[in-house]
Amino acid sequence: MPALKWTEEKLIADAKRFETRNEWCSGSRGAYAAAQRRGLLDVCCAGMRQVKTSWTDEDLINDASRFETRNEWRLNSNRAYKTAILRGLLEVCCAAMHNRFTWTTEALIEDASRFATRKEWRRNSGGAYSVAKSRGLLGACCAGMRQLRTDWTDEALIAGASRFTTRADWRRDSPNAYSAARLRNLLDACCSHMESAGGTDNDAVYIWKAIGQFYNGNQVYKIGVTSARLGEIRVLQCANEADFDAEIVILANVNGKATEVEKSLLAIGADPKYVGFNGASEFRAMTAAQLNRAIDIINSNINQQMLAA
Repeated sequence: MPALKWTEEKLIADAKRFETRNEWCSGSRGAYAAAQRRGLLDVCCAGMRQVKTSWTDEDLINDASRFETRNEWRLNSNRAYKTAILRGLLEVCCAAMHNRFTWTTEALIEDASRFATRKEWRRNSGGAYSVAKSRGLLGACCAGMRQLRTDWTDEALIAGASRFTTRADWRRDSPNAYSAARLRNLLDACCSHMESAGGTDNDAVYIWKAIGQFYNGNQVYKIGVTSARLGEIRVLQCANEADFDAEIVILANVNGKATEVEKSLLAIGADPKYVGFNGASEFRAMTAAQLNRAIDIINSNINQQMLAA
């Protein structure tokens, strides 16, 4: 079964289903990657909204004042809520609220009842979903949800797989689709864009700016490794998981193991001590001089053969 062919018209139509580039990359990675390879990202994303990229402390306090409980704020303005947590301002922002919210089993089940599938619950109420998952309550909370589709077409399987960067992620989050692809011998076709089972190809390093995020007065950046063949996909996946807007500073194919270069980069700057999402420990607040030093380290390790190619 050949891979789904993305024409320019199909890419533009697919992009219209999403409000931001981060959402498109997270929700339809195959289409996003195709647009990136063809230099069509700006064309496809022209109609997307501009999200708020910088929260002042006053903005956060004012935003929180619109809600009576922490849970309401978290559910309706999650980006502001997360930013307050990362800056240690949650108590200040929530000082005027009626009460502090704690997820009881009953509250989790009630929250889950608002959604038809686990996927919808995870996407729209990630905090509650994460708590239920950590307590082993997903089965109980999701008992009343409808069963996901079983009439998978080959095209639907390929499109569904495009949302994931590894087979393990796809198998965990969409087991029915994964099993259908395996039974039809479509795994290789569906997973051709994914990273290997052992992780990334470990041949590329990136730094991206976490827009609007500061620590000790310095801009915060994310440092990481990826597969050169994936381009920006891993960057935007990380940004989406952290709920940050990203601006790529540098993404380069390097000699040797990218993790060795990454180790040198993580020794620069200050750790803002983020927690609660994948890659949280790989952020660094850096001055302009420190950022230039980090870029110099990457440039000194760039794979010249790849540049020549």
